[in-house]
Amino acid sequence: MGIIGTIRKHSGWAVAIVGIAILAFILGDLTKNNGGIPDVGKVNGETMTSQRFNEKVAEMENNYKMQQQTTQVPAEMEQQIREQVWQQFVDETLMEEQTAKLGLRVSPAEVNDMFTGTFIHPYVRQSFTDPQTGQFDVRYVNQFIENFDQLDTTRRMQWVELEKYVKADREQQKYNTLISAGFYMPKALVAKVAEYGNTVSNVRAVVLPFSSVNDEEAAINDADYQAYYNEHKAEFRVREEMRDLEFITFPVNPTPQDLADIQNQVNKTWDEFQTVPADEVAFFVNAESDRSYDSTYKRASEFKAPFDEQIAAAKEGDFLAPMLIGNEWMMAKVISSAVRPDSLRASVVYILNQNAGGNIMRSDAQAKSLADSVLTLLNGNKMTFEQAVEQYSDDPQKAETKGDMNWQLDGGYGFLNEELVNRAVGSCFVFEHPQGVGYFVVKVTDKTPAAKKYRVALITREIAASNATNRAIYNEANRFAGQNRNYTDFSAAAQQDNMQVRSARVTMMMDNMAGIKNARSIVQWAFNEDTKIGDVADQVYECDGMFVVVALKDVFKKGYATMEQVRPMIEQPVRIEKKAEVLMARASEAVKAAQDINSIAMKLNAAVDTIDSVSFNDYYLDRYGMEPKVQAAIAASKGGMVGPVKGASGVYMVQVDSKAPAAIDEMGVKMRMEQGYRSKARMTSQVLRDKAKIEDQRNKFF
Repeated sequence: MGIIGTIRKHSGWAVAIVGIAILAFILGDLTKNNGGIPDVGKVNGETMTSQRFNEKVAEMENNYKMQQQTTQVPAEMEQQIREQVWQQFVDETLMEEQTAKLGLRVSPAEVNDMFTGTFIHPYVRQSFTDPQTGQFDVRYVNQFIENFDQLDTTRRMQWVELEKYVKADREQQKYNTLISAGFYMPKALVAKVAEYGNTVSNVRAVVLPFSSVNDEEAAINDADYQAYYNEHKAEFRVREEMRDLEFITFPVNPTPQDLADIQNQVNKTWDEFQTVPADEVAFFVNAESDRSYDSTYKRASEFKAPFDEQIAAAKEGDFLAPMLIGNEWMMAKVISSAVRPDSLRASVVYILNQNAGGNIMRSDAQAKSLADSVLTLLNGNKMTFEQAVEQYSDDPQKAETKGDMNWQLDGGYGFLNEELVNRAVGSCFVFEHPQGVGYFVVKVTDKTPAAKKYRVALITREIAASNATNRAIYNEANRFAGQNRNYTDFSAAAQQDNMQVRSARVTMMMDNMAGIKNARSIVQWAFNEDTKIGDVADQVYECDGMFVVVALKDVFKKGYATMEQVRPMIEQPVRIEKKAEVLMARASEAVKAAQDINSIAMKLNAAVDTIDSVSFNDYYLDRYGMEPKVQAAIAASKGGMVGPVKGASGVYMVQVDSKAPAAIDEMGVKMRMEQGYRSKARMTSQVLRDKAKIEDQRNKFF
C-alpha cells in the first residue's frame, strides 16, 4: 500500500473528531438561533462560508503558534493569515476549475514520489529537515507515517493539509507547463528580430522636443480627452474595487498644562518609589508604570541611552532618578546583577504521569522512578540522550525534534530557565513539572558566552494628552463633522479654515491608509453599502494618535475607471499628444521641401545631432533616453531618411548614414524570446481572476 493509503487507513479518528467538531459548531448555531450569517464570499459560485473560513484561519493560526512556539498570534499576523486564507481559496477554486476541464490530475504514485521518492517536494523537504544538520532524511517521513496512530489530531490534520498543498502545487506546475509549452516563436519573426537586434546604425538626427511647444499652441478639449481615453482604456483597468477618500486629521497632543501635570505625577511617584519595601517593588511597578514589571536579566545596552550607562555604573539597590527619554519619563531601581548567558539550549525527555491525560497510565511515583532511572543511565554513559528520547520520551514530536528545545533567550525557558543558567553545559538533571503532570529529564546542551546583566525595576510614564485634552480635540473634530455633512461642504470648510486635507485610495481589506495605521474602521465605513459618494462619516474615528474626519470622494468599481475619474491623471499625456500633432505637422512640411537632414534642420531652425552605434537592442537612444519607436524605425530602414517619428520625448527626423550587420544568433534570440513569453505563465492566476466572478464580503466580518 502507498504511503498516502497508509495514512488514510489510520486517519479515521482525525476525520471523526473533526466531524464532531463541525457538528457541534452547527448545533451551537442552531441553539443560539444564529441563522442568516452571511457567507465570506463566492468564486464562480463556489461558496466560502463563515464557518469554513474560520476553521481555515484557526488551522493556520495553530500552525503559526507551533512554528513560533507561542500562545498568541499578533494582530498584524492575524490579518495576514485571514488574507492568505481568502487568496488561497480564490486561487484553489479557479485552478481546480481549470485542471478539471483539462483532465490534469496527480496520481497516487506521483504523490508517493514527492514524499519518499526521487523528486521530493520542497514543502516535504522543508517539513522533514533535521534542524540540527539541516539535511532532509526520508526516514523522518517514514517514522512520521509509522507513528501516525500516536499523533494528536492537530498533527494528523497538518499531514492532510501538507498532502493537499503538495498535490495542488504539482497540479499548478502541470498547468503552467502546459501554457508555457504553447508559446512558439515563428522562424520568420525570429529572423527579423535577430536582424534588427544585431544591426548597428550610425545616424544624424533632428529632434523637436515636446517642450518647444507652449500650452496655448496645444489647447486640448473634451474630444482630445475622450480620444486618448479610448485608445488607452486598457491602462485604466480596475482589478479590485477601490474608494477615494479625503480626510482631515486632528492630532491629539499634550498641552502645556498636561506636561506640567505629568511632571508632578512623576515627581510624586519618584518620592514614593524610594520608600517601597523590596518585596513590594514588583507590585508598585505594576501599579504605577505604563509597562509591567519585568524580572528577566538584561544587558545594560538593552536599555535606552543614556539610561544604559547609568545602569552599568549602578550598584545593587541603587535608584536611578527620573529622566525624560524620547516621549516618556523613566526611573528605575537596580534589583540585582549577575553574569549570565544571553541564550541557552537544552534537550528534554518528557516522562509524564496519568495527570497529563491521554493514554498515559503510569502513576506519579512510577514517573519519578523512571525519570531517575533514565538520569542514571545518562550519567553512567549507558545511552546517548537521543536514544533516551527515542525510547522513553512521551513527546509526540520526538521523531522530529529528538528532544531538542532549540535556542531560547535567557528567560525563555520559563520554569526551567534558572536551573539551566546555573548548571554546566553537558550536565543532566530531573525537574518536576510545576503542574504535577510528570518530570523532565533535561540536558544543558549549549550556552552563549556569559556577560554581566541586570534585573531592573523600571517605571515608565508616557508623555500623552490628558483626558480633558482628548475630549476637547474630539469635540472640535466632532463639531467639524457635524457642520459639514457632505463632501462639498467638507472641502469648502477646510479651505476656509486653512485646514490640510489629505487623500487616500483604499481597497476593501486595507488596514492602513496614507500613513495612518489602524484605519480599518474607516475602510469598512467607506465600503459599507449604505455609504454613498459625497458622504461624510457620522463617526469621528480615532486612530494612530489622532481623530479623523473622513469623506468619500469617489468609487472605482471593478472593471475600468471612467474617463472622468482618470481625467486629472491623463491631462499631461493628452497635452503631449496635442503637442506631438503640432510638431509632426511642422516636421512633415519640412521633410517635403528638403533634400537632406541639414536642410530639414535649417527649415526648422534646429540642430543636427550625430548618434553612432544605434541598435534596436539598446535600452536607451544615447542621451535621449528610452525611445523604442525611434530605434525600431532606424532598425527597419534600408538607409536614408526616416521619419518624422513620434517618440517619447519629441518628434524625430533621422538620416541613416550607414548600417553594419553583426553576427546573427537566431537560436539564441528564439530561446530568449520564448523564455520571456513563457514566463508570462506566472500571470495565469491574475488572468483567471480577471475573468472570474468573485464576490468578496470579508468587510462584513473584519
